[in-house]
Amino acid sequence: MRNGTWTGVRDLLLPAAIWLVLCVVGAGALSWAQQSSRTDLLERFDARVSLGSQFVSSYVQDVLARERTQAERFLSGKTVSDEDFRRSVTTFGYPAAVLVDSRGRVLHVEPRNPALIGKNLLGGYAHLRTAVLNGTPAVSAVVPSASRHVAVTAFAMPYETAYGRRVFSGAVEVARSPLSSYLTKALSIPGNRVYLVDGAGRTVAANRAVTSRTGALSTAEPALAAKLRASGRVAGTYTSGGAGWTFSAYPVSGTGWRLIATVPDSALYAPLSGATTAGRVGLATAATVGLIAVAVAARGARSRRELRLSEQRFRTVFDRSLVGMAIVDLTGRFRQANQAFCTMLGYSPDALLQLTSADVTHPDDRSATDDPVREALAGTTPGFTLEKRYLRADGHVVHGATTATLLRDLENQPAQFTVQVVDITERKRLEAEEAAARTQLAEHADELERTNDDLTDARDRMADFVAMLSHDVRQPITGILGYAETLADDWEHLPEPRKKQYLLGIAGAGHRLNGLVEDILTVAQLDAGVLTPKAVPVELRAALHDAVLTLPPDEALDVTVSVPDGTYVRADPGHLQQIVTNLLGNAVKYGAPPFDLTAAARGAIVELCVCDHGEGVPPEFVPQLFDRFSRAETGVATTKRGTGLGLYIVRTLADAGRIGLGYRPNRPTGACFVVELAASSPDAVTTAASAVRERGT
Repeated sequence: MRNGTWTGVRDLLLPAAIWLVLCVVGAGALSWAQQSSRTDLLERFDARVSLGSQFVSSYVQDVLARERTQAERFLSGKTVSDEDFRRSVTTFGYPAAVLVDSRGRVLHVEPRNPALIGKNLLGGYAHLRTAVLNGTPAVSAVVPSASRHVAVTAFAMPYETAYGRRVFSGAVEVARSPLSSYLTKALSIPGNRVYLVDGAGRTVAANRAVTSRTGALSTAEPALAAKLRASGRVAGTYTSGGAGWTFSAYPVSGTGWRLIATVPDSALYAPLSGATTAGRVGLATAATVGLIAVAVAARGARSRRELRLSEQRFRTVFDRSLVGMAIVDLTGRFRQANQAFCTMLGYSPDALLQLTSADVTHPDDRSATDDPVREALAGTTPGFTLEKRYLRADGHVVHGATTATLLRDLENQPAQFTVQVVDITERKRLEAEEAAARTQLAEHADELERTNDDLTDARDRMADFVAMLSHDVRQPITGILGYAETLADDWEHLPEPRKKQYLLGIAGAGHRLNGLVEDILTVAQLDAGVLTPKAVPVELRAALHDAVLTLPPDEALDVTVSVPDGTYVRADPGHLQQIVTNLLGNAVKYGAPPFDLTAAARGAIVELCVCDHGEGVPPEFVPQLFDRFSRAETGVATTKRGTGLGLYIVRTLADAGRIGLGYRPNRPTGACFVVELAASSPDAVTTAASAVRERGT
């Protein structure tokens, strides 16, 4: 009896123990599955909100970049026509826009409102003040439109023109924001509410109508607003209307906005309700534990399938974005990339996933991301933004504005980077064209300035020429007329010596006038470039003697010629004689005897010196010694007549014949002009004569 009782108890205990173990295991498994699924749902919900904030940030940056390109291309002129401004506004579909100058004054406004033209808007619009004063793009909070007086949010883009900084700001009416359409599809969880709010808590866009007059989140969702007092990344739960809600908020990079999403707990965890019920039924009946496990597994599979479907809907936003987006691991290898990114670089998705970020980066820019990546991995920054060049598959260069954000795992360890790239190649091309245009304009300005300088020089020379004519030409003419009139009136009464004196005076004035005319004609021919030197071998001693013979006999006696026998130079005979004659005449007029003409060979050069023993050239006048119409204002030059053309003719003839010309003081006193001539030989004379005869035949 006792054995039978024990057997019955043992038979009872074993099933009871098995049932108890199964219940405990089932309860633990159910609890773990529920907690794991809740965590998974929360993480997926939070990831969707995070990716949504990144999409909004990309949308804003794309709008600002397109605003800059449009403004620099059509709104950079000195004046901007109403048609160009209206076309630029229409391009973006803005219901309202404004163009202001570097002081915040309205240049154009749409819709047109003449009362606003010239008005300073900086005091009433912080985003315009930031863009004008700091030169950085700015996104406004919700503000009243300057032209339509409705609630708007605006995108202000500053840009530089040749006439100062300008800011183009387009406004989007909050009630009709295009972002509201995106927010409507951002989450698939029933009953979700998604808000995009500014720093003051006013609604920029939402997936539902905000009925409060002010658009403030605190009025529409007071319980949610109370949880969002902390800035930055916020997540948690709250109670509203007797129901539990879960929310997540992410700041939108590059703006003062936050993206906030909240969902009812009942909808968020709806995929788990069936599994929970099945688990409880399984715990209540040990006999059906296998079926319950199967049901739980089936429910779990279905829940995961629903989660994957929801994830796939959200991935559509990633894949169809007009901005290039990719996910890169910590080694730089691409793990995911949307079609916009693949198209921009010219790779297929499969080919791109075999590459690293360095493979598609221009070699000169590969090191540009080293420091920003290290700072992000160290936790100093959440990511970075920079411009760099990418290499397409066909080898062409693409300029991209790159924004990279570091994502961390549940242990807060770096996991991967999300990268967004906006193609700015066209903007870079326009900037290069603008720089080239500025360079060309500067070159034209320099050329115009040089032309103006030449015209100024010509005007000054003409003024000097007229002044010279009014004095130096009039003086000998006046002398000639005076002597002639005296002789005509008093011929019979004048003694013969006086008549001879007057006639000699007429002759002297005539010679001076003739010399002046010769100088003027020579200068005119030199300026016109018609006096082309014809260099031939010249016997220097004979040429110098010919020049001395042009002096009056009494003055020629004071000239000494010292030239070695057989000294030949290569020069134009006429030009050489005029150079020596002018230098000798200058020495006779302004210097004192004796006058020395000396020559000495210096290798391939023959150095000819024309020296006098007068007071010499004033040191301060030496830099202007060979200038046209130049005369010293001190010393003996102030007591002598002259046009200031003699030495100018010498220098011009020397330059034309490639003859060296210089000045140095004579010792102990006087002036010495040095002429450097190319040496020649008697054989060259014979060769030149033969060539002339051959041409004659």
